[in-house]
Amino acid sequence: MMCPPGGGRIRPDSGSVEASPRLTRPRSCSTIDCRMAGIKKDRTMEVPARVSVFGVAVFMVLTGCGDTHIDYCSRGLAYAKRGEFDRAIASYDKAIERDPWNAEAYASRGYVYYAKGEYDRAIANYSRAIELDPAYTRVYVNRGDAYSMKAEYDRAVSDYTKALELNPRLAKVYDARGLARAAQGDFDRAVSNFTVAIGLEPLEPRFYLHRASAYRNKGLYEQAWQDVRQAQKLGLQAEPDFLKRLREDSDGAP
Repeated sequence: MMCPPGGGRIRPDSGSVEASPRLTRPRSCSTIDCRMAGIKKDRTMEVPARVSVFGVAVFMVLTGCGDTHIDYCSRGLAYAKRGEFDRAIASYDKAIERDPWNAEAYASRGYVYYAKGEYDRAIANYSRAIELDPAYTRVYVNRGDAYSMKAEYDRAVSDYTKALELNPRLAKVYDARGLARAAQGDFDRAVSNFTVAIGLEPLEPRFYLHRASAYRNKGLYEQAWQDVRQAQKLGLQAEPDFLKRLREDSDGAP
């Protein structure tokens, strides 16, 4: 069925055109409009045409009209760094009110929800950010992390894979995908991912310990010990419980 001009749709009962429920940016105007700040406009809120620039600035600060989505995003980041997650979310809410097309605001709000352990809300925000910016690599990684925390490993792997399609040099994403594969019991592909991660960042000791764990689950104990020793050389000791199990599995070696 052909769509009418303007992106609307035709009602089957009347043949009339119904507007599509899409967001539209607020039109600019020559007077200060406080509707976006939730302030009901009346004559007392209008600025005289001959007011000074300084007077306009004061007016905007007093009414809240001077705050942009960037201002609110900056506040949200500051609150998040201090661990004040609810205030951070409130700031990102305001940023999104100011600019509903801002993928960064949704991504940042999603990260705060993730920090709070609210993974479903984090995923919802990450998904909206991806809708607005399908090439937003970091958000695929973050959503994959949220799916991993929910043990939805298929979805996590899918997001990590998309991130790597956008940027194949992300060693930590190969590592994350390897951990998801290991959680699925797919130790062959886990080892493959850890190996690529090591190739990209050979001085990261965690990658060796992750691969050592996968080797142990595959019964490749010598390779596991080699990775344990390499991690130790790089300054990271394996957990005592892991070393104990590896010794038991490998008959006490090394």
